[in-house]
Amino acid sequence: MQAHVHKEDDSGYRSGRGYSLSEVEKSGLRVSQVRNLGIFIDSRRRTLHEFNVQQLKALVEERQNQLREEAEKAREEELERREEKVSRKKARKEEEKKKAKKEEKKKIEKVEVKKEKPGKPSPDLTEIKGVGKKRAEAFNKAGIFTVDDLIAADTGNLARETQFTEDYIETLKERAKTL
Repeated sequence: MQAHVHKEDDSGYRSGRGYSLSEVEKSGLRVSQVRNLGIFIDSRRRTLHEFNVQQLKALVEERQNQLREEAEKAREEELERREEKVSRKKARKEEEKKKAKKEEKKKIEKVEVKKEKPGKPSPDLTEIKGVGKKRAEAFNKAGIFTVDDLIAADTGNLARETQFTEDYIETLKERAKTL
């Protein structure tokens, strides 16, 4: 809908560029309200036509209804987006729980498999840095044959049986743990 103005030859009305300031004022609106609604105002016009005032009121009401509908639609879309986000988050958490359960189950199965299968034999004492054949023989006399035996042995007793210092045995145990 557009404002109507008199034709120059006074033979009727034609579409104008916008509503006059007096028409806006008579309709009970402010210029800023009308412009915010996207309705054009022609500040050069000085005429006041009652049908333009009625048309402007109807146009403003229609535009306000449109804006209300658009705002309501935007609110509904925002609610849908939030609900979708929440549901995706819940689904993600459930998926993570399932993964965690699967991983836990795999760990348990691996432990059970390790218990069933004999592990690879413990490395020989000579694989520890600082232990040659003679020192390995001294450990063997004390009942220590593998790296696992050395790690599990009591340091004080082993020091008395092998004549090695406790510090040296502790150092060897630390090196053995890295194998």
